[in-house]
Amino acid sequence: MKEILVVGHCDLDHPQITSLIEGNFSAKVTRSKLLEDTKQLLRKHNYDLVIINRIGAFDQESGIELIKEIKNVGWCEAPIMLVTNLKDQMDLAVQCGAVLGYGKDKLYDRETIKLLGKYLT
Repeated sequence: MKEILVVGHCDLDHPQITSLIEGNFSAKVTRSKLLEDTKQLLRKHNYDLVIINRIGAFDQESGIELIKEIKNVGWCEAPIMLVTNLKDQMDLAVQCGAVLGYGKDKLYDRETIKLLGKYLT
C-alpha cells in the first residue's frame, strides 16, 4: 500500500483529495494541516508521494517555499506535487524540484487520476 502525505489543505478539500486517492488506488493518506508539522513528519517517515497546497489553509505558509526547503535539506526522496490552479505557480514548483501537480478545479478529471497513477500504482 502506498502512503501519501497531503499538506495544508482545508477541511473541505482534504476529504475530497483523500477520497479520490483512497478510492482509486491502494493507498493511505496522512494529513498535515500545518506546513511546519510537515517537516517533522518527513523526518520520521518515508512517503511515496507528498501533495502540498499552494498556500497552507491553516497557517498561510507558502507551499513553494516548503518545496524549496524540502529539496534543499533532502528530507524527502518521494515525488512532491503542488496543488494550484495557477500555471505560473505550477511552473515555479516544477523548477524548484516538484513533479507536475494538478489544479483543484481538475481534482476529479480523468487526467488527474492518470497523473496520480504514475506515482501510486
